[in-house]
Amino acid sequence: MNILKPICLHEGDTIGIISPASPQRDPARLERGIAYFESKGYTVKLANNALKSNAGYLAGTDEERIADIESMFSDDSINAIFCARGGYGTTRILSRLNYDIIRSNPKIFVGFSDTTALQSAIFSKTELITFSGAMPSVDFADDIDPFTEESFFSVLTQDIADKTLHIDSHHSYHTGQANGRLICGNLCLLATLCGSDFLPDMHDTLLMIEDIGEEQYRIDRYLSQLELSGHLNTCNGILIGDFTPPSNPITTVPHRSYEEIFLDYAKRSGKPMLGDIPYGHIKRKLTLPFGIRAEIDANNGKITFLESQFS
Repeated sequence: MNILKPICLHEGDTIGIISPASPQRDPARLERGIAYFESKGYTVKLANNALKSNAGYLAGTDEERIADIESMFSDDSINAIFCARGGYGTTRILSRLNYDIIRSNPKIFVGFSDTTALQSAIFSKTELITFSGAMPSVDFADDIDPFTEESFFSVLTQDIADKTLHIDSHHSYHTGQANGRLICGNLCLLATLCGSDFLPDMHDTLLMIEDIGEEQYRIDRYLSQLELSGHLNTCNGILIGDFTPPSNPITTVPHRSYEEIFLDYAKRSGKPMLGDIPYGHIKRKLTLPFGIRAEIDANNGKITFLESQFS
């Protein structure tokens, strides 16, 4: 592999903000997120179409969102690109992005939730390390969690080679150690990409998953899809982040717990599986480098990064 790595974030750098998925529910939250980063000494540049809305659930047309992504990567004045929020929409544009622009201009790219699809495509097509985690209008508008803030800046500004995360109150669904390239994100989006050219090859990887609002049978279905596609069998280990249940379940049949489902698939895959990792649609969360080599110790609840995330 020819892994591409960005340059670390420095105080005074210029951050470009895009909306590649859904529009802003409350533009004032994004304004407060921007003000937060400016208070930290960064210059912020909002993409031309970042505040637009189209078809109700899209932040602008496909063409507008593609234009913002490509222009932010090609703009030499931009040091890092942050996705304002997730929602839905990035899968619509994957086949139309110019990945040569991204490959020729490697820089920090941070997103979460629906941007899992975009980050998967970027890694598959360019092998650029991106970052899965906190976003301006979601995590940096109000009541910023200190753990989230510390994780975000440490992974964007400091070399994390040989750094070990100790997961408090971890759950070992299947013991053992494993290492590989960290592929992390929303389970629903990863399952959606099965059969496409935009899902990374899961050979020699660690698969980190999380999700929100999905009933248990759907989580079972997504994992079954990854299993049937061979991905659960070819990855070296599995990490389980936060799975937030739906507030208003639709089905009335009895539900298995998420934990039972994970234990079932841990046994089926035979892979080391480490759970209860603070990563997901939660206030207190890790920001993680998508694509760098890492090692998990499912016996002792440890994740160790084996290389730098920066060039």
